Amino acid sequence: MMMHIKLTRPLYLLVTILLIGSCDQKPDDTYGEVVIVDDVNDTDDNGNADETPDVSSFTGYNQPVEDVNGWELIFEDEFTANLDNWTIWTGGAYNNELQHYQPDNLILKEGVLFIREQRESVTGATTNVDSTQKNFNFTSGRIESNQNFSAGNTSNATKLRFSARILLPEGEGLWPAFWSYGDPWPTQGEFDILEFRGNNTTSYVTNFFYGTTAGVPSTDAGQTSFNVNLTSNITQNWHVFELIWSENTLEILFDNEVVHSFTEANWNVINDMYTKSQRLVLNMAVGGDFFQPNVDPTSIPNEAFTAIDWVRVYKQ
Repeated sequence: MMMHIKLTRPLYLLVTILLIGSCDQKPDDTYGEVVIVDDVNDTDDNGNADETPDVSSFTGYNQPVEDVNGWELIFEDEFTANLDNWTIWTGGAYNNELQHYQPDNLILKEGVLFIREQRESVTGATTNVDSTQKNFNFTSGRIESNQNFSAGNTSNATKLRFSARILLPEGEGLWPAFWSYGDPWPTQGEFDILEFRGNNTTSYVTNFFYGTTAGVPSTDAGQTSFNVNLTSNITQNWHVFELIWSENTLEILFDNEVVHSFTEANWNVINDMYTKSQRLVLNMAVGGDFFQPNVDPTSIPNEAFTAIDWVRVYKQ
């Protein structure tokens, strides 16, 4: 996601099941304990305990060991206990998005992180750095890794590989994303590994941003943005979305297959980002500039979930 004087976009990350209106189906009690990241706000507006969809029946690619032979794992979160590896964003965002990010929309259950989009009226900070109060009609969740990563400044390595296994949601105005960036944006670069439009279930977008002046990208999103077009609905199974970051190339992988490469020969700024430092982001935005024409808010689901099984970083 692009930032405008900001530090990022939604970006973009995640498995998700869509629930429109009220849901009468209860989660399977045998599936495991539910942990609400915000221990205070652990109920919905009707006083009911937070519920998540049962994703145990979904299948899909799960990165077998042979697909990462030669790579050394340097970071992993399987979301089994807490979000101590992450900073939780509180407040609105950018890009004319409609959501207020808050801890209560992040739920851990049996090794899965659920990011919940919900239609509800709240008042909160305009952004995480602007405390001006603003009214929002949707809430969601966003996390950013406490640790930064740099392909050109990692010991005994020349490449990094960012990976996440995500179950995406279907629905108008849903914008889950998996991406990375550093401050001040865009001087450390930004890599959009996955940006998904919930109303277009057979493709996703990948992109990058860079500039030498804070708040001013020298790249043109209209030129660098790439649509990864697939043959089936990618919300029906788990998928692994990846970036391999090397000195002269950014490779985008879908279930271990390279689907696009951004090269220094084509863009002239890829090697400028090689020694920069970025953190990982997982979020689900609602509406915003990513949707053209703009989404009718009445068509957006009352509730939806993006699910993340794990996040990994490798070096080579």
